[in-house]
Amino acid sequence: MIPVVLMFLIPKLILLFPIPLFGAAFLIYNQDAKVNGMGMAAISSVDNPSSVFYNPSLMLNKKGVGFSAGETMIHPEILYKDPLTGKRFHTKSKTYHIPYFYGKYGEENFSFGVGLFSPFGLSTEWPDKWAGRYITKLAEIKSTYINPVFAYRVNEYLSIGGGFSYITSSVKMKNGVNLSLMGLGDGEMRLKGDGEGIGLNGAATLYLPNQYRLSLTYRSPSRIIYRGKANLFLPPPLTSSSTKARSSFTFPFLFSIGVAKSAGPLTMEANLLYTGWSSMSSYRITSEDGTANALLRKGWFNTPSFAFGVNYGVKKAFEIRGGYMLDKSPVPKRSMGPELPDSNRHIFTTGGGFKHGPWYMDIGYQLTLFEGKRSNLQELKGSYRGIASVGFLSIGYNL
Repeated sequence: MIPVVLMFLIPKLILLFPIPLFGAAFLIYNQDAKVNGMGMAAISSVDNPSSVFYNPSLMLNKKGVGFSAGETMIHPEILYKDPLTGKRFHTKSKTYHIPYFYGKYGEENFSFGVGLFSPFGLSTEWPDKWAGRYITKLAEIKSTYINPVFAYRVNEYLSIGGGFSYITSSVKMKNGVNLSLMGLGDGEMRLKGDGEGIGLNGAATLYLPNQYRLSLTYRSPSRIIYRGKANLFLPPPLTSSSTKARSSFTFPFLFSIGVAKSAGPLTMEANLLYTGWSSMSSYRITSEDGTANALLRKGWFNTPSFAFGVNYGVKKAFEIRGGYMLDKSPVPKRSMGPELPDSNRHIFTTGGGFKHGPWYMDIGYQLTLFEGKRSNLQELKGSYRGIASVGFLSIGYNL
């Protein structure tokens, strides 16, 4: 009985194994409070140690030692409406805390630095008895990047930078198992896995006349190999069991281009971010006993995002800022499920900063509105809406 149950249930349940989450797919581009206050449009104007992440070629703009630490606090809410019953289900209320740290040292023509951050992650958790519990209850992914970088000034018009990242990642998932045909209550599948990988990044900045700057940045795709276990918990008289599972998928590339203009205390910037989500279009799962083997086709596609931001120095010690980003979703309706009910996002940001000598503090707030979207997933056709409140805080030292 148990091998038959596994053969039919594990492939269906494990298909979500490494793909959870909530966001523009699951990219977290919120890695500094000042940049976020400008709508994440700052790759040509970032002037603090977070240039390690956003554009290492700009580390040369300030000599000496610099470091910063901060946190992004994300509170998402997702609503699902069942088209047959009209019932509404909300994800569990939770605030996610995502820290980051940057350090750098620079001379006139050369600089190096290191960053610790999490650009991919978050989770989606639904109530235990909701309508889609046999597809997902919990889907979660975490990633940590350790990213050493360097920068070199080629001449007065051009600087370049780049580095590599060591990446660790973990995934977790829970599903209900429908055993009503056997006259039993629900079982539960729990999946966990850990993986690691390597990525590269590069950047270049052109210094143009009239205080214009043009920057290009690129972060390579990164293949993560996950190894974990699928545990199937069943009510008596059935016997619970487990099997080892293995999968891999590729975090997408990130390419951005930004133009900034400074005019006295005012800085304006426009960015295009292009994300290679087609790397997630399909992936394969294998298991030790063969019962969880599957090839999954998600059909994700590459997407652009457009951002605009401004920063204004009210006085020497104070700055205010604001911005907007249109973030396009890579998830087609045919494969959109409750583990990642993604749609186009409208992102509005604001913030401010205070400086005292080389020390500074930045704060910010982001409101993210998700367009309503109906899924064509055969197992759970319905409509989703979402909203997220995001807060930021950074403290740093920058000569």
